[in-house]
Amino acid sequence: MGEDDKNKIEDVKRHLYDPNDHAFNHQREGVLHQVNHEVPLEWNNTNFKNENDMKNKFRKPPVSIFKKFFIASLIFFICALGFAYYKFTNNDTSVSSDKIDIEVIGNAFTKGGEELSLQIEIKNNNNASLELANLIVEYPKGAEDNNVDVMRLPRDTIGTIRPGESVIKNVEVTLFGEEKSIRNIKVSLEYHPEGSNAIFTKDKYYPVTISLAPLSLMIEGPTTAISNQPVSFKIKAILNTTLPSDNTILQITYPNNFIFSESIPQPSVGNSIWDLSSITSTDPIEIEVKGQLIGQDGDEQVFHIYAGTRSGSNQSLINIVYSSVIQKVLITKPFLEARILINGQDSNEYAVSGGSTVNAEVSWANNLSNRITDGQIIVSLSGNVFDKNTVSSMNGFYDSLNNKIIWDRNSVSELAEINPGEKGTVSFSFKPLSLIGLSTIKDPKVSINVSIKGREPLLGSTYNDINNFSEKIVKIVSDFQIASSAFYLSGNMPPKAETETSYTVNWTLSNSANSITGAEARSLLPIYVKWGGLSQGKNENVSYNEVTREVVWNIGAVRPNTGIDSNREASFILLIRPSLSQVGSVPQLMKEVYLSGTDSFTNSVIKSIRNAVTTSLVNDPNFKQGNSRVVR
Repeated sequence: MGEDDKNKIEDVKRHLYDPNDHAFNHQREGVLHQVNHEVPLEWNNTNFKNENDMKNKFRKPPVSIFKKFFIASLIFFICALGFAYYKFTNNDTSVSSDKIDIEVIGNAFTKGGEELSLQIEIKNNNNASLELANLIVEYPKGAEDNNVDVMRLPRDTIGTIRPGESVIKNVEVTLFGEEKSIRNIKVSLEYHPEGSNAIFTKDKYYPVTISLAPLSLMIEGPTTAISNQPVSFKIKAILNTTLPSDNTILQITYPNNFIFSESIPQPSVGNSIWDLSSITSTDPIEIEVKGQLIGQDGDEQVFHIYAGTRSGSNQSLINIVYSSVIQKVLITKPFLEARILINGQDSNEYAVSGGSTVNAEVSWANNLSNRITDGQIIVSLSGNVFDKNTVSSMNGFYDSLNNKIIWDRNSVSELAEINPGEKGTVSFSFKPLSLIGLSTIKDPKVSINVSIKGREPLLGSTYNDINNFSEKIVKIVSDFQIASSAFYLSGNMPPKAETETSYTVNWTLSNSANSITGAEARSLLPIYVKWGGLSQGKNENVSYNEVTREVVWNIGAVRPNTGIDSNREASFILLIRPSLSQVGSVPQLMKEVYLSGTDSFTNSVIKSIRNAVTTSLVNDPNFKQGNSRVVR
C-alpha cells in the first residue's frame, strides 16, 4: 500500500472521531467503547484470489469450432427443409413414381390358350412431364411359373406424358396354365423425368386366374414300386378348348433309374415324345408306358409329363408348356423278396460266352413282420440260345416241357414256414448255345424270370397271398476271332541262314451274331524280320511302326456273320534273314496276335490272343515237311 493511500485513511479517521467535525452528519447512539482490531499493514491477496476463483467457477467454457460448425449445419438443414417444403407445396416440378397411376382393366379370368384383351391406363399426377415413355408388357410363356421363360410384347412407344394427362393402351395376351392357377401380368412404364437423362421404371402386376386349361393331363400309376419290378403308367390328354398349335406334343421326363421297355402307342421321337396334333375335344389321346424302376428302399423317383408346342430348333423339346403333371413313385422293399445272382453278381444284364456254364442263385427273404407259409419259387427260362438239355437244379424239379424249375415246401423244407427276417437260397445252372456256326441268330440272350409267392395268415382262417417277380437277362457275347496264316512268296525254301526269304501273311476275321465296333489287331515283328508292305489289291488300314516294330490293323466295325456271309482279311509281306545261330530251328515270322473290340449288343469288350506265326506253313498247299527249319 502506498503512502498516499495511508494518508487518506488517516484523514478519514480524524474526521470520524472529531466531535467538532461537520463533514458528516453523525447521530449519537449510546456510548462508544474502544475495540481493538488487528489490522495488517498491507492488503492480503488471498481474498482477491478467492473471489477470482469463484468467478472462474461460474464462467461458461468457450464454444469449440466443431460445435459452432454443427450448429450452423443444423440451421442450414432446417432452412433447406423449409425451402423444399415451400417449393413442393407451391410450385413442385419434380417427378415421383408414386404420382404415376397404372390401372389394368380387363377380365380377371380366362381360358388357357385364348386371347385376353386388356386396357391399360397410365396417368401422370406429377407437376412435370414424363418424357420418352415406353410401355412394356410381359407374362409367363407357358404353364409354369418361370421368371426366365417369359413372353414380352413389342415395346409400345408413348412419348411424352404431360402433367395430369392420361394415356390408354390396348393389349392382348395369351396365358397357359392349370385350371385355377394364377398368372401375373407385369406392366412396366419406362420414362425420363422432364429435363433428366436418367431412366426410371414404374411396375404394376395384374393377376389373372386360368378358368380352363387348353389341355388337361391325367395320369394313372402306382405311387409305390418294388425295385426291378415292372411298372406301367397311363397318361390321358384331354382337349378342353381349341388346340393353340398343330405342332403340339406330349413329353415325359423319366427319372435316371427308369428303364423304358415299351409304350402304346409307340413314341414319335425316341422313347419320350408323342404327337398330339390329332387330338380333338371328343377324341382324347391315351398313352401307356411300361418299364422298370431301379433303386434302393426309400428312394423317390419323379416322372414329369408336359404338353405343349414343339420347339422349332429342337424337335424333342417343348417351347411353350400348356399343361404339366408330376407322378412320384417311392421305391419299397418287396414283402417276399427274391434276388437273382448270375455267376455271383447282382445286375440286370449279364454278358457270357456261348457254350459257357451260367451259375444262377435265387436268394429269398421275408421282409414282413409276420410269418409266411407255403412258399414257392418258380424259375422260367427262355431265349433264342437257351439249351434245355443243359439245365441242372439243386433240390428243385425241372419241368422241361414248360422250361420251369420249381421249389416248394416238399423240396425245400424252409419254404413251409418262413419267419420274419428269415432268408435262404436255391440254385441252378445251364449252358447257352455256342454261336459258332449259328448264322441266323440275332441278339442272342436267355431270360430268367423268377416268381416267389406265399401266404400270410390273417385273423381267423383267411390268408393274404403275397407275390413278387424278378427278371434277369443273360446276353451272349459274339464269337469274334482272328486267324493268322503264312504262305511262301520268294527266296530260299527252306529258309537259309544269312539269305533273305519272303512270306505273305494273312489275317482273317470271323464274327458270329453281334456287331463289333472299335476292333483292332496288333502284333510285333522279331528283330530278324523286315516289313515288306501290304500285298497288292488289299485296302485294309494296316500300318507298321519301325520304332516299336508293331503291326497294327485298324479294323473298325465288323458286321455279324463275317466269315460266313462275307469275308474280311488283311494281307502283308514279311522278309526273314535268319542267322547262323538259328540253323535247325523254326523261327517266328511274327509274335502273338492280340485282337480286341466292343460287342454292341452286350456292350462288353472282347479280347483274344492267337499264337505266333512261324515258318511252318501249315496252310500253304505247296509246303513240304522239313522246309520250316533254317538250313546252313
